[in-house]
Parts: sequence; structure tokens; C-alpha cells
Amino acid sequence: TKEREMKLAILGATGRTGLEAVKQALAENHTVTAIVRNPAKITLAHDNLKVVEADIFDEEALKSQFSGHDAIVSCLGFPPQKPTVTGYLEVTKKVVSAMKSSSVSRLVVCHSWYTEEESRGK
Repeated sequence: TKEREMKLAILGATGRTGLEAVKQALAENHTVTAIVRNPAKITLAHDNLKVVEADIFDEEALKSQFSGHDAIVSCLGFPPQKPTVTGYLEVTKKVVSAMKSSSVSRLVVCHSWYTEEESRGK
């Protein structure tokens, strides 16, 4: 129904999880802004889908894309880095700050996590 429809900004929309989030949101009649590094990677076309290029580490770029949305969905993934993976923390700080400046109060985080095969189960 109309009262359930939302405007969602989805980060990581070119990855497997992010693309699935975009598809499910569109199937539920939500309006989606896919915020991506490379718009050419999104081959999906839909009347309720807008694809925009932005640097997820740039708070100002995020602010301009978040404005007018009901919620942000983050499906980001980062490759493993030694000794630590800091991308998640750095981006989440930027996202939350940009959300506050854009008056967006809902954040859904569905980040992936990589573990090396030999460390699994320990």
C-alpha cells in the first residue's frame, strides 16, 4: 500500500547482497537510489530506480544523496586488509554524520565479513 512505500538509499548496490536489496525494495514498490562507485555495473532498469555515483568516504557527497530519503540501507563489503579492516568503521561514521545532516533517522546495516578459510571455526 501507499503508506508503506519508502524512499531508500542503498549503498553497495552493485554487490550480491546490495543488488538483492535493490530488487526486493523495488518489488515492494519502494523508490530506490542506488549509490555506487561505478554506475555501469548496475544493469537493472526500473521506473523507481535512480543510480548515482558517489564516494562513500565523502560525507558531503553522501549528504546530497541522502536528502529526502526515509532510510539508508548499507550493504557494503570490503576486501580483507592486514592487520585490520577499517573501511566499515570509517564509512559508518560518514554515513551516520551525513544522515544527521540530512534528517534521515533510519539505518539498516547488512555488511559482509570476510574470514580466511583456515581461521573459520576457531
